[in-house]
Amino acid sequence: MNNYKKVVEFLFEQYPSYQKKGLDAYKPDLSNIHGICKIIGNPQNKLKFIHVAGTNGKGSVCNFLYNIYQKAGYKVGLFTSPHLIDFRERIVVDEDLISKEFIVDFYNQNIERFREISPSFFEWSTALSFSYFEDSKTDLNIIETGLGGRLDSTNIIKPELSIITSIGMDHASILGDTIEKIAKEKAGIIKDNTPTLLGADLEQESVFKNVCNVKNSKLYIADKNIEYPESSLPDYQIKNWNTAKKATEILQNKFGIGKIKNEPHKFLTIKGRWQIVGKNPLTILDIGHNEQCIIELRNQLKKETFNNLFLIVGFSKDKNISTLLNLLPKAKTYYFTKSNNDRSLNPEILKTKFNKEDSVVYADYKKAFEGVKKVAKEEDLILVTGSAFLIGDILDEFF
Repeated sequence: MNNYKKVVEFLFEQYPSYQKKGLDAYKPDLSNIHGICKIIGNPQNKLKFIHVAGTNGKGSVCNFLYNIYQKAGYKVGLFTSPHLIDFRERIVVDEDLISKEFIVDFYNQNIERFREISPSFFEWSTALSFSYFEDSKTDLNIIETGLGGRLDSTNIIKPELSIITSIGMDHASILGDTIEKIAKEKAGIIKDNTPTLLGADLEQESVFKNVCNVKNSKLYIADKNIEYPESSLPDYQIKNWNTAKKATEILQNKFGIGKIKNEPHKFLTIKGRWQIVGKNPLTILDIGHNEQCIIELRNQLKKETFNNLFLIVGFSKDKNISTLLNLLPKAKTYYFTKSNNDRSLNPEILKTKFNKEDSVVYADYKKAFEGVKKVAKEEDLILVTGSAFLIGDILDEFF
């Protein structure tokens, strides 16, 4: 097969993908990723890594680190998920998305060799990233876990530093139904004789301290200060910046970069996190999809100046919908909609559970966005949130 689009579509359809199928795609075992990486020569054993896990903030911390080291002159690989528009967003080296040709070649070389193992889509993606980073001769690679930590496909690497950004209630059906259980899963990325960094205000800190003691891992904690008056970023991104900055200090002897200016907005290029896509009215996209995220959004909205809030919301089926709906910020009108993703929840269910008169349903996210744009005034604020899939569709269609 020689067509990039057809290759990605085939992999999405033929191999379990959490982005499309949710829990049904999850494989709580590392044998598959070990097996396919062995087939391709275990490229991960020849590379340098920073490994990042956490309920929220891990993608942003990865993005900060990628940009910091890239601007310092290192050749840096970045592996994150999910993608918003194009699969190639997941794998980047020095500002360039992985080439379509490399993906097609990797598929053709390995489709038969991997067949007996039958890896998931994420396992395919993880092995592909390792192979691409080896081929690109990177100096350092920033790796975001897909889900959890202990049994995540990325957890076969031996990192220079393990980072855990935050702990919150998300993916409870897989990771556990308490904060402590989830923390123990995230702590699975802590490695023997390898330093560990925790984000500030991390819940269940004692869990991580215990694991670090057992594994002789030196433990660091990020700075809690969020006072950066020159930054245009939301407070939650300043917390992520502090975590990334602390990581560079820990690794200074291995990957020296000198002093970093406290200008976090110059080191963040990630999409869908408090992303301002329009003004008059101010229009913001944020993938906030769990309790912690929605609370952070509510806090950030208090710092914005606007007349009326118009909220476009779409959640996935596996979320604690009642809790999330109760946490939504007060808006003039709530527009419940859904993305094109199979895991998107029927917006009629959202409206029924929300049970307030100031809410409307649009089965089509395009009509929802267009409808809000027609009624919102210049001094109002439009916020789209609830799902990475919804944000990806909005970006792809309108921006």
